[in-house]
Amino acid sequence: MEIDTRCPVCWRMDEDGGHCFFKCKYAKLCWRALNLEEERLLLNNLSSAEQVARQIMSMSDQKRLLIIGLLWAWWDARNKANAGEKRRLTEEVVYKARSVLIQVQEDVMEEGVRAVRANGQRWIPPSPDIMKINVDAAFWPDERLGAWGFVVHDHHANAVLAGAGRLKVVSNVRCAEAHACIAVLQAAVVHGLQNIVVETDSQTLVKALQTCEYDLAPGGVLFREAKFILSTSFSSSSIIHGYRSCNMVAHELARVGRDRDPDHPIIWMHPLPAFVNNLLVSDFATT
Repeated sequence: MEIDTRCPVCWRMDEDGGHCFFKCKYAKLCWRALNLEEERLLLNNLSSAEQVARQIMSMSDQKRLLIIGLLWAWWDARNKANAGEKRRLTEEVVYKARSVLIQVQEDVMEEGVRAVRANGQRWIPPSPDIMKINVDAAFWPDERLGAWGFVVHDHHANAVLAGAGRLKVVSNVRCAEAHACIAVLQAAVVHGLQNIVVETDSQTLVKALQTCEYDLAPGGVLFREAKFILSTSFSSSSIIHGYRSCNMVAHELARVGRDRDPDHPIIWMHPLPAFVNNLLVSDFATT
């Protein structure tokens, strides 16, 4: 039986008929999104699979897990392509690769999440005619890089809207949270939401939007802009604090946002992509 060796993203074969895991432009996008371009070039120049494996295992824990995750995500995408499914988006491949590292890093945190949920801290759907927006920001201080993610639920707990994006330059986590809030509110306005409640696990963001405490602080102009949008663009709006355990989907989508072009955030409407639905299912399964 002839084996399909097409790349699961671009669906093309390289010159020697093999996979293009190190070579094609879509593969390169994935490596670069994971900040692994130097490692890709190194591995591409090795002459055997054994050398590649030894080199990967000699790397730092983070790089090793990211590369293993990318190998798994690429192989999974190939299998699905061979089974006749549509080609995978690069964002999906990168997200699956990051999930391996994220899972290892968050094992300890997950224990805490289970303990919190055991004490009755659970996500609560909004009242009828109100949309609940869970939002989260991510901040990487070494790179001065930020990202955001959000998901919108109706009163039946159905997810109707989600999104993710990257911030160009941010100075601290407070500014990342303010930028994330503004981006989410703007998306809500564009999609015609009128009655909203915004839930975040950032107590600072809640205080900044409910009071004037941070109006004159560095980045205060962002909080003032967010409050202006809340007061002028919706029939009703409120901001509430929720536990991290109730905000995990937005948290994960913020990580997805890291790999977006800062000028091109992504908004998903119903039906949401499979990987977003998987996050939602996983989250509700543990509540």
